[in-house]
Amino acid sequence: MDQLSALLLSMVVEGVTVALLFARSERERLVRGIAVAVFATLATHPFAWWGIVAAESAMGYWAAVLSAEALVCLAEAIAYRFVVPLGWPTALGVSVAANAASTLAGLIYYAVAW
Repeated sequence: MDQLSALLLSMVVEGVTVALLFARSERERLVRGIAVAVFATLATHPFAWWGIVAAESAMGYWAAVLSAEALVCLAEAIAYRFVVPLGWPTALGVSVAANAASTLAGLIYYAVAW
């Protein structure tokens, strides 16, 4: 999968994940959550993509993925904390859930395409 396809898949999966998590929230929180999911992914995805590429030879693929995803979760949690706004534990939980879903979608893609 090329980087643009991976970015678009991540934006859709994270947006849908957050929409499901906030489905019972008031409309403003739902809209803000989806916006954070989409725009934070747009901002962090290139760093994760190229960070994994750069770190893979030194630490192995899985360690590079886990490290990049951990940093992305922390960065995106800040956006959820202040834009939605959410408390820190909830912001981190939403970020981890959204990023785990998009990472899983990417891994499923690679397993099927292999």
